[in-house]
Amino acid sequence: QLRMFATHILEGKFLDARHDAALPDRTPLPRSDLRMIQRSIGPVAVFGASNFPLAFSTAGGDTASALAAGCPVVVRGHHAHPGTAEVVAAAIAAAITACDMPAGVFSLIQGGGLEVGQALVQHPLIKAVGFTGSLRGGRALFDLCAQRPEPIPFFGELGSINPVFVLPAAASARGAEIGAGWAASLTMGAGQFCTNPGVVVVTDGSGADAFRDAAVAALYESPAQTTLTAGIADAYFDGRDRIARAGCTRALVSSDRGEARRVTPAVFEVSGTDWLNSDALAHEVFGPLGIIVRVADADEMAAVAKGLDGQLTCTLQMDA
Repeated sequence: QLRMFATHILEGKFLDARHDAALPDRTPLPRSDLRMIQRSIGPVAVFGASNFPLAFSTAGGDTASALAAGCPVVVRGHHAHPGTAEVVAAAIAAAITACDMPAGVFSLIQGGGLEVGQALVQHPLIKAVGFTGSLRGGRALFDLCAQRPEPIPFFGELGSINPVFVLPAAASARGAEIGAGWAASLTMGAGQFCTNPGVVVVTDGSGADAFRDAAVAALYESPAQTTLTAGIADAYFDGRDRIARAGCTRALVSSDRGEARRVTPAVFEVSGTDWLNSDALAHEVFGPLGIIVRVADADEMAAVAKGLDGQLTCTLQMDA
């Protein structure tokens, strides 16, 4: 990411320079020479993710893009990996010295509670915030950005259920194959990817049965995995219990709480009608938890799609 943005700078693309030459003879009025370039907005506060200490934290995408735009960066280190944050920050400090850049281009803040992050967002010199994490945490920071005397932009990548839509021809031809593949994706990295496919929408019938049976069989063979932090494991089981309490869901695979941070997959099944009537089901459960939504027909599948909030990814499984 750092090299990609460096290339962007060297090519001058970060300025997004545009030039409309003067047209002095234009009628009815002449046009002046017009030039436009992007200017850096100012210091940016970056709140890193818990699940990717390198790609989305201290020197990850938010930091790289802010520096590429000419903005100093203040990183709020994540409590899940303070040691990694320190090591990466030391590498950035060494690079700043080697490149003879101003020392204030980069700062790392560690420790403290929520009030530290709140003070950072509300500091008058901060001009934008980058955040990767939960919908709840992101909304809190967004509100702080909007409530400032000078509101500032908030760039957030928040919780996502990354829906998969299995269309009828695909379900009929290879429902079992898709089900096994989904189980592998659901459990990859203990489900701790932002793009984890947490919801599958499939039309009721034999194809849906084949998908479900293959997925359940594969997930029963899936071993317990260790989450990155105890907080992630606690939130996972809280989310599992929330889905179970919805009342309209049927547990197909029941997750067990293992030692320390160990988790196993959980899968629930729900009708399309009940999904549409339950807002609680559409919120991310971070970890290897999936929901199979069995819709009655194409119209109900479209209704489920239209009812979703913004997502990082959406997958269509289809055949000719």
